[in-house]
Amino acid sequence: METNGNDMIDRRHLCVSMLALAAGTLARPGRALAATTRWPVPPQPVRMPAVVGNFGHKRTDDYAWMRPKDWHAVLRDPATLDAPIAAAVKAENAYTDAMLAPSRPLQATLLARARAVEAGADAPIEVEDGGYFYYQRQPADSQYPVFARRPARGGAEQILLDVGAEAAGRKFFALHWGGTFHSPDQKLFGWSQDLTGSGIFGIRVREIATGRMVVTDINESHGSFAFDSGGRYLFWVGRDGNGHPNSVWRRDMQDGTDVQIHAEADPAFFIELKTTASGGFVVIRLLNSARTEAWLVPASDPVARPILVEKRAEGLRYDVDHWDDRLVILTDVDDAVDMKIMTAPVAAPGRSHWKEWVPHKAGRFIAAIHPFRDTLVREEWRDALPRLVMMGKDGKEREVAFDEPAYALSVPHGQGWAASALSFTYQSPRLAPRAYRLALKDGASAPAAAVAANPAYDPGGYDLERIEATTEDGMRVPITILRRKGTPKDGKAPLFLYGYGSYGATVDAAFEAGKIALVDQGWTYAIAHVRGGAERGNDWWRSVLKTGKKKTFTDFIACAEHLVDKGYAAKGRIVAHGYSAGGLLMGAIYTMRPDLWAGVIAQVPFVDPLNTMDYFETHPLGLTALPIWGDPRVPAEYAYIASYSPYDQLRPAAYPALLATGSVADERVAFYEPLKFAVRARSLTTAGNPVMARIATTGGHMGASGAAAAQEQEALFHAFAIWAADRKWGIVPQR
Repeated sequence: METNGNDMIDRRHLCVSMLALAAGTLARPGRALAATTRWPVPPQPVRMPAVVGNFGHKRTDDYAWMRPKDWHAVLRDPATLDAPIAAAVKAENAYTDAMLAPSRPLQATLLARARAVEAGADAPIEVEDGGYFYYQRQPADSQYPVFARRPARGGAEQILLDVGAEAAGRKFFALHWGGTFHSPDQKLFGWSQDLTGSGIFGIRVREIATGRMVVTDINESHGSFAFDSGGRYLFWVGRDGNGHPNSVWRRDMQDGTDVQIHAEADPAFFIELKTTASGGFVVIRLLNSARTEAWLVPASDPVARPILVEKRAEGLRYDVDHWDDRLVILTDVDDAVDMKIMTAPVAAPGRSHWKEWVPHKAGRFIAAIHPFRDTLVREEWRDALPRLVMMGKDGKEREVAFDEPAYALSVPHGQGWAASALSFTYQSPRLAPRAYRLALKDGASAPAAAVAANPAYDPGGYDLERIEATTEDGMRVPITILRRKGTPKDGKAPLFLYGYGSYGATVDAAFEAGKIALVDQGWTYAIAHVRGGAERGNDWWRSVLKTGKKKTFTDFIACAEHLVDKGYAAKGRIVAHGYSAGGLLMGAIYTMRPDLWAGVIAQVPFVDPLNTMDYFETHPLGLTALPIWGDPRVPAEYAYIASYSPYDQLRPAAYPALLATGSVADERVAFYEPLKFAVRARSLTTAGNPVMARIATTGGHMGASGAAAAQEQEALFHAFAIWAADRKWGIVPQR
């Protein structure tokens, strides 16, 4: 049974205290600040010291009561949130709303400019498969996309999924991050939908020709699914009560029966499903940051027992596809840190039969492969920039060149085996996304269609740069910079600095209309490509695993200081922003160097890692987190987490302005992490800057659903940044 510090709390004391909190009357000991009287006194949640901790580690937490006794019940139904915690959330939200209310005209200005910039920037990318072009488009009168297709030889558009129609009347509706899929025979269209934001996905399948719903009763899945080549069977991933993926099922869509074909007892693994590009196999892939195991289900016999490619082993990661009558395997085997490509016979897929095809080359990180009938395209990263490389069966290569100093490429899934071109999107922080087609016959790359110029936006009015900051240990950290053309490097422009740095996820130098709106206000926007991502290959993120994590934080600080030294910014005029695991970065730099920042935006931040790791066995991310953050059962690893844990590292200090956000239904980063962090920071700060938390009662880890919600949130973030940098709040009361 799960236990926590709530068990030590006097519930009657808590209820009485929360009534006082709602009235805003709780007193807080400490020195009074000379505050501007126009601002309200923030909520003063009661301190209830509780001894918490697992695995032999104990510590005192004043706000442990903010963790629900049954968090998983709250994920399923946010309305069941404990009344005292709900009152605390309501009070914090009311305070944040009051503090941000005067910035609403600025938010509206930023939002209007972003929408003007974005107008015409929507570039639907079409993927060719089976005689159709598949795409999604954004209707002007909807907050949600429409998925559609059109015959390659001409003909009327067919609507596959109108997300707005599905979302109508619901408080929340989101599709799985893996995307939508059509069956290889072009007859079915499927998607996974989340109706609460808590990561519980229902899988739906529709017959395209008739509109008849084929699957409507899979409501407790982890989200990933794949079709067999004949369109009769649906393979899908199940989940346990803690949100861990724990099984793979085969649904016969003719009679509705499900058969379990894999049971996963180890919660340290994610499970993902895909159909190979050739349509020859369904791949069941079990993976985490350290190990992989893949199984194949042949398309010629979809009810056959899955075939093991290579069993999981520590330090072995691989992915598998099918090309030229053999398996192609992208792997780091034999110390191929930045990956190499090997081949194996279909009849003998094990590691002992793997043969090197594209050798490992340090500094050339092969991120993905895309097989077509006669050509294979590699996605690579070199010098912190993405590349596309074509390969023929004869081994000859051709690389696609791009002009921008920093840019982003995106290759959508679902591209047909016999397609004549690879479809991809090219963009940069100053260039709106544009669909391109890479001809597989000769390697020619060109825009897929003409795009009308946007009279409200001229990309030529902006400077885009890529520079590097050198860290104390000699690493060169890339920084992408966007400014208005001609902005002097005199330290007067405020800086908005973004970072992530976890899980090997690269931060793309992508176009964001909201950032253009901010830059138009005289700001500089920069991305710090810190260690933890894979911009410089696998070592760029493996070096920060477990007891190396602080390098992510010191990299970010080094980038900020370098930008100050070079005149792009000034100390105390920088606002930092990070999301999710990037929120851990925000919490760390907030406590490590509060003097550098005017403000920090911690979006769904992982700022209470000790608390989360105490309960990793019941957390939806489960044991998958241990290779990343460390194992709290190992004393040295626990001590290292404790040495940087933002919540635990808060001390009396002059903290900058803070906006921490969360969602009650977020299953990845629990809402009480940003809530507790903001409350504790406010209780300890010696400065007069606002410390705010905003906890949504609908939506999940990705925020509220719909395009408008994301645009409005970004405008709010940027307005907060401007107010923080310009010290518009003056000195606010803290207690």
